[in-house]
Amino acid sequence: MNAPSKDPQLESLKVPPHSIEAEQSVLGGLLLDNAAWDRIADFLSQSDFYRYDHRIIYEHIGRLIAATRPADVVTVFEALSTSGKAEEVGGLAYLNALAQNTPSAANIRRYAEIVRDRAVLRRLVSVADEISADAFNPQGKEVRQLLDEAESKVFSIAEDGARGTQGFLEIGPLLTQVVERIDTLYHTANPSDVTGTPTGFVDLDRMTSGMHGGELIIVAGRPSMGKAQPLDARVKTLTGWKRMGELAVGDALASVDGAPSIVTGCYPQGERQVYRMRFSDGRSAECCDEHLWTVHYRDWPTPRILNTAEIRALLARERYRNRLWIDMASGDFGHQEALAVDAWVLGALLGDGALDGTAVRFSVKAEETLERMLSRVGAALELSWGGQYDWRIKRLKRSSAEDGTARPPVNSLKQALEHMGLWGRTSYDKFIPRAYLDASKSVRLDLLRGLLDTDGWVESWGTVRYSTASPDLARDVCELVRSLGGWCTISEKRCSFTSDGVRKDGATAYQCTISHPDPQSLFLFEGKRARLTAGRTRRKLPVIASIEPTRQTATQCISVSHPSRLYITDDYVVTHNTAFSMNIGEYVAVEYGLPVAVFSMEMPGTQLTMRMLGSVGRLDQHRMRTGRLTDEDWPKLTHAVQKMSEAQIFIDETGGLNPMELRSRARRLARQCGKLGLIIVDYLQLMSGSSAGENRATEISEISRSLKSLAKELDVPVIALSQLNRGLEQRPNKRPVMSDLRESGAIEQDADVILFIYRDEVYNPDSPDKGTAEIIIGKQRNGPIGPVRLTFIGQYTKFDNFAGAQSFYGSE
Repeated sequence: MNAPSKDPQLESLKVPPHSIEAEQSVLGGLLLDNAAWDRIADFLSQSDFYRYDHRIIYEHIGRLIAATRPADVVTVFEALSTSGKAEEVGGLAYLNALAQNTPSAANIRRYAEIVRDRAVLRRLVSVADEISADAFNPQGKEVRQLLDEAESKVFSIAEDGARGTQGFLEIGPLLTQVVERIDTLYHTANPSDVTGTPTGFVDLDRMTSGMHGGELIIVAGRPSMGKAQPLDARVKTLTGWKRMGELAVGDALASVDGAPSIVTGCYPQGERQVYRMRFSDGRSAECCDEHLWTVHYRDWPTPRILNTAEIRALLARERYRNRLWIDMASGDFGHQEALAVDAWVLGALLGDGALDGTAVRFSVKAEETLERMLSRVGAALELSWGGQYDWRIKRLKRSSAEDGTARPPVNSLKQALEHMGLWGRTSYDKFIPRAYLDASKSVRLDLLRGLLDTDGWVESWGTVRYSTASPDLARDVCELVRSLGGWCTISEKRCSFTSDGVRKDGATAYQCTISHPDPQSLFLFEGKRARLTAGRTRRKLPVIASIEPTRQTATQCISVSHPSRLYITDDYVVTHNTAFSMNIGEYVAVEYGLPVAVFSMEMPGTQLTMRMLGSVGRLDQHRMRTGRLTDEDWPKLTHAVQKMSEAQIFIDETGGLNPMELRSRARRLARQCGKLGLIIVDYLQLMSGSSAGENRATEISEISRSLKSLAKELDVPVIALSQLNRGLEQRPNKRPVMSDLRESGAIEQDADVILFIYRDEVYNPDSPDKGTAEIIIGKQRNGPIGPVRLTFIGQYTKFDNFAGAQSFYGSE
């Protein structure tokens, strides 16, 4: 007899992997033997069942067993009836069939493994579909980010699938391993007490026995992240301004040079003292004492990165006063939306136009400017002479058959001016609409050209100026110039006039003095360009004029993806966005040759490498940054570069990593290197949680737990830097304690060792302990707690053994 033909449509359907028989056998086995629950509950969950009715039945069986009540056909049916779900799962008949069709619960573990395996396969299918969809529609994400996300999703499945493979270990095999370890240590020529990886600090190793695989070591010191601004400070985005407190991870920011830049992290800093830094052209910005700036000085071959406090100290010295300046933005940002009026035309009307009455009027003397207005105002409008130098911009008198232009029903220019709120404005209250101030660079430059072509002038010595009776327009012109990378000041001048032989005071004029790196680009009018060429133009820069304390207020700092770590804040001010642990990393990598992974979420890789070079070669960091090395420094630098080049140090400077991303990258590196010697995370509070919407305490808990899990999985010590609460700075004794750890509960619970760094000279400039540091062991699961004294060499950014500490590493 021929086999029945198969339906090709049914054959083509892709049904997710599942085993109804295995699911029924698990449920039937539980109904027959409630004790079987303990053999499967550790790795099988309700979501692993494919059929909805099976999930409901499994859930109710679990509830009954958890409440130490019997779970058989009758009791489970009663529980389902009470919750109103008995009919959804097939009622008493189906429950009875489950129990009758399962011979016994003897093989329930294997049935559960089949159900679990099919659930893993379904998740793989689902994740594969998500990865495929992301690949077809990346939504602006880079390929590397897509790969990281794909790997994280697959790793997540693998982690969940490993639940059933882990369980209790018998004491016998563990005793064997421990005795073998003790025997190895006894017979090994090891005169020291260091049984793990040494840190390089003698006294610290004596107390901790080194760093051991599987340990999470927290290193916490004085908060130094800084770089905070008030929550109401403005930050320039690609399309406008946002308050610091409104920024979110992923926001696209304007950058100093037009390169892409996004917010990679937002970190509230609490209430702090802020200062206002003022510049030579009147611009200013508020920031905290630790905020970083890229600062130039004529005798420095390269700019230096200094914090506000350091700049304030320099300004106290005569040689630096009014001689330090910052960078200016290139202006390559702004929205690309269409605007109702040509930018040059709007600038010309704001300069020499009349925006009230019955018609749009415009005064012009130069034929070149008149022709430019005629060509730019639009085909549907025309210019009619109004006497002397006055012109009216009106609708076409009649339709043109030559080019098909029809006479418009309204004056589109007048209508657009009304919509922007400019119509009816006098010379005393004109302004630039925000849509133009936030537009692209080409639009903003064209607008400024319109203003300067009509109402600007060039002094005989080359200075560009613009004058207006409107204070709002003067401020807008100032913002416009600064947004294009220029320098601009506003000064007030009281005008006067003579009437009947009597001199009288007139209106106040607001005069803008303008400097730009490319002054020729400011004009289209050739007459003014020629005058500019004849003068001696000297570019002016935003020189730091003063730094003054302003208020105590809530602050926040951000990290950005731009390589320079710069972003643009109020008034187009361009501003910026760990030694002990890195000294340990250097020692492990350089002296022991073990691979070290560094996740540096705050400091760029180049800066981190420079710090390590200075530390290894004992080179002055300041001389390295400025390039002013002495003859004695060059052999040290060569030696340090040679030692560092042979070391296996791997730096990941990606900002705002979440635990899943960090773990996947660490795993890849571990596979590449065979085994890692140390992982350093700089720092814990700069990481983000894997799940959006959770509170920060929950995120920190997830992060610390994940780092501990990573240490155990890869059998490697993990050093994570952590911030301290600023509350310690209010106490007379500034030595940190456990409660000073930020979000201390989760960190304190997961950490095996907690080390606090304390330098007395930071708080007491006249301290007798200058040049030293205390490493306070606040927690250690397997050893003593207490302080260890080290030497701190600031110019090398290096911690070293305290004088008098005796080495016990044998060959040293």
